[in-house]
Amino acid sequence: MMTVGESGSNMVDANMKINAALQQQEEQQLDLMKVNYGLNNGLPVEAGENKAEHEDLETKIGSTEMKDGEKLTMVRILSVSHNRRALLSAVPTLTLGIMGGAVLPVSWAFSVTGVVCGIVIMVLVAAANAYTSDMLLRQAHHTGSTDYESLALVTGGRWWKLTTEISIVVLLVGTIVGGIAQVGEAAAIGLTSIWPNTPAVFTSGSGRLLMAIATVFIIAPLCLVRRLRQLEYAGMVGTAIVLWLMGAVVIDCSKHNFPALRSHDLATVGFSSIGNVTQAISIFGFAFYIQPIMMPLLLEMPKGKVGVKLISWSTRIVVLVNAFIIYGAVGFFGAAYYGSNTEQNILVNQWLGGGVAQGILNLLMAVYLAIANPTIEFPTRHTIDGWISTSLIKNRLVRHLGETGTILGFSLMVALIWPSSSGNVLVVTGATGVCMVSYIIPVVNHFLLFFSKAKCQKGTANTTTTTTEEVTLEEGVGSGVLQQQPNVPMSYRNARKPGILWLVLEYLEEICLPLLVLVLGFFCSVAALTTL
Repeated sequence: MMTVGESGSNMVDANMKINAALQQQEEQQLDLMKVNYGLNNGLPVEAGENKAEHEDLETKIGSTEMKDGEKLTMVRILSVSHNRRALLSAVPTLTLGIMGGAVLPVSWAFSVTGVVCGIVIMVLVAAANAYTSDMLLRQAHHTGSTDYESLALVTGGRWWKLTTEISIVVLLVGTIVGGIAQVGEAAAIGLTSIWPNTPAVFTSGSGRLLMAIATVFIIAPLCLVRRLRQLEYAGMVGTAIVLWLMGAVVIDCSKHNFPALRSHDLATVGFSSIGNVTQAISIFGFAFYIQPIMMPLLLEMPKGKVGVKLISWSTRIVVLVNAFIIYGAVGFFGAAYYGSNTEQNILVNQWLGGGVAQGILNLLMAVYLAIANPTIEFPTRHTIDGWISTSLIKNRLVRHLGETGTILGFSLMVALIWPSSSGNVLVVTGATGVCMVSYIIPVVNHFLLFFSKAKCQKGTANTTTTTTEEVTLEEGVGSGVLQQQPNVPMSYRNARKPGILWLVLEYLEEICLPLLVLVLGFFCSVAALTTL
């Protein structure tokens, strides 16, 4: 029979094991999130790079002010080859991630909003997404966070972090489901254009078999990359394919002298149907989100303000130049050609004279849609990986394969069961996820930090001007224990000149502008939900 002493000893041993397991899980989460700047060492030196130049990076470019008093400009940053390499790999990767299947319905959106309104909506949504992306990077640099999840943790705590993670997963999984369904549809149209007697097994159910083939042989292998920037070459290939689509649309429309414009089938201002207009607004609102893809790239960039600036400029190039030009050209010229006959999937309309040429274009677009999915799967896996303790699965490769298999398997299953309902899936997940991830969460984080209500600011002395004090999370995920470090400014508010005028300008920039962006996000989400 067990004595009282033995029973107490066993209970102590059990409690020690539980505490050790919890401590191990917290250490793993801290390692994955890399909340402290000191853990974020950027990418290793890649083959062919000058190691001495890379190691000297922090002494050459490592502070807000250069030694000679000059600002840390992009010219200075890009004078280092490692930084140029980081920028050139981030831009095609983010370009592939932001567009995906969003390029297919923009022509239809232009056809129902009209030219002027379509361009105005694009400008507003693109500017809002670029603004909130910069807002998130400012918050990450201030708090020492290196991904979306750790930023949510240090600003709002455990529950805010969980809310952020759920929003990211809902948005990205819905995007993957819609992307897989679009692959099957594009490939089926391409095959029937080349081979009119294509067996029904390939084309039935919006190309179910083609969805499965693309997922197994294209999407899944690309999802095995360990770093998001390794998809840069896939991004270059994908961008080239989209540029071919854009060229085909622009040339065909110009060659036929803009038929819908000449016949006034494409109006300067549309709004013929409120239902169609709200759906078009939801398409534009969904087309420019990049935040959940951008944030994990911080772990792969040079540390400190250099990495933040590189990501910021990469995002601006992608959102305000690459995506805007491609969306605008495909949208305007596609609508100017077909007018009210523009299909919601532009590949359904005839291009390049139809037949084999269009079939090849559609098949290449199916490949493009497939290689775009890994850029969405990567941040999804990054978030889900934080939910799984290392005590359950210690081997990193096994974790990677298991998480990727689960994400792709679930997404493929949904796409196969409801292939024709993928649009509704995108509407719901886009309306809720995009609003949260691209608008609500960045603005709420901003207000928490601006008014010194964030978790990482509790118990600290904040001022209205930038100081040299630093703050970071020390122990226990979400424990709120803070330690002063030499990296993150205590004050989130930017330094301003004295006087009422500068105070008003500060509040217009830091309070009114974020609120306007928030209103725009709500408007796009409500517009999307009204289309169901």
